[in-house]
Amino acid sequence: MDELLDILDESGRPTGEVLAKSEAHRRGLWHRCFHCWICGSDAAGPYLLLQRRAATKDTWPGYLDITAAGHLSAGENTLDGLREIEEELGLKVTPERLVPLGTIKIEQPLPTGCDREFHEVFLLQDSTPPENLRLQKEEVDSIYRLDLNNIESLYKTGETTAREYKQNTPTATRITLKELVPKNEDHLAHIAEAARHLLSGTPPPSPF
Repeated sequence: MDELLDILDESGRPTGEVLAKSEAHRRGLWHRCFHCWICGSDAAGPYLLLQRRAATKDTWPGYLDITAAGHLSAGENTLDGLREIEEELGLKVTPERLVPLGTIKIEQPLPTGCDREFHEVFLLQDSTPPENLRLQKEEVDSIYRLDLNNIESLYKTGETTAREYKQNTPTATRITLKELVPKNEDHLAHIAEAARHLLSGTPPPSPF
């Protein structure tokens, strides 16, 4: 379904216009999204979870992306985006568990227009083993456990190791920087640094 979005101006203020997502993308109009990165720590160390977008997605099919994310529909507030975590991963999360990291503006060319978004970015510490997540097959192909210590090598060499969870079966694999949905160049490094702070019990600095 082509969801309806509140259209914003370049400063993030609502214009009062409501349009279908496809039309907002076609015309390159600003709108809002909810992004949540999930981090955790286990016997192998601290990690971030990434998702591989389903091959049927209309934008960036098959790419690696934020753990859970989605557009905010017309009339929704930022925390209504919590539904994305439950829908895509099967996790029900209360608002107080989210750690806000800030808002970023992203402009990305699309085959049919331009995607201009304000991303409301959050971090969530969660101990649910990746193999216990319930993935929404229409949105998420698989989940990847990426060691925080491997993110530096991902930037330096363009690839690193990760553990993929698809249909609850873990597989060691390699991922490349080119597989990630493009964002600001150092976006993932900033998220990793915020996750290190959170997992060590200290408030993460705003990375944006």
